[in-house]
Amino acid sequence: MTATDYLTRTDSGALYDKPGLDLLLVETGLCRAVISLQGAQVLEFTAEGRAPLLWLSPAAVFETGVSVRGGVPLCLPWFGENRSDPSKPKHGLVRTQLWELAGTEEHADGTVELTFRFQHPGDTLFSASFACLLKVGLGKSLTFDLELTNTADTAAEFSWALHSYFAVENVAEVAVEGLSGVSYLDKTKGFARATLEGLQTFDGEVDRVYEHAPASQKIVTPNPISAQSDNCHTVITWNPGADLAASIGDIGEHFRGFVCVEHGNAFANSWQLQAGESARASLALSR
Repeated sequence: MTATDYLTRTDSGALYDKPGLDLLLVETGLCRAVISLQGAQVLEFTAEGRAPLLWLSPAAVFETGVSVRGGVPLCLPWFGENRSDPSKPKHGLVRTQLWELAGTEEHADGTVELTFRFQHPGDTLFSASFACLLKVGLGKSLTFDLELTNTADTAAEFSWALHSYFAVENVAEVAVEGLSGVSYLDKTKGFARATLEGLQTFDGEVDRVYEHAPASQKIVTPNPISAQSDNCHTVITWNPGADLAASIGDIGEHFRGFVCVEHGNAFANSWQLQAGESARASLALSR
């Protein structure tokens, strides 16, 4: 099968009636997926015979330089607010930049792998230059393989997360297994530290950063979601709840339809890369 058999270049006007961004549509016997070249962001993923894995906001904006609400944006080279300069864009810079589709490959099992490349030259937003490769695997599950290289001539700190928005019927009925006993920072309480006992649930606004988290979590819903990571030591759980969502234009009343359980390396787990040093991490998501 050639690339054109499973990969179609399209745009947000054709798929969502909201012109503005170039998209890739992947359709195989195993799955259907939509990926934005801006941010190398997976917007949709549905495995054959399964419920949709990801949530894409019905109010999402598709404009150059504006982050798309939903799917799996990559937040990098910093996660959340920039701690040295909060006036800089939240969640770094790569999610609103155009990435290069550097290669496509179909494996023997029918899985399709797309390789995306981004290079940052170093600027006033982030002084260190870096190169990023993101391999996205599309099959019975959705996989990510991230390789980050500090191409600057000095050491630099990188924090990042794959900001997964998972589709659920009602976030108030969702629970997350695999975080009990783990210490977290609670952003809703000024980053006060606490430890979860039992299941993570979502009664109102939840915004927690679990440092040194286990590699595997399960999102308990009627169609359970599994997340398995390698070298991702931070897990972030988030849903804005009704009050905060009302002030977020591209979420609003739709907040009940998603839960974020994000994987990466941030805060205490941030990567300290020497000049020329690389680091890798991977994540597999399925339901």
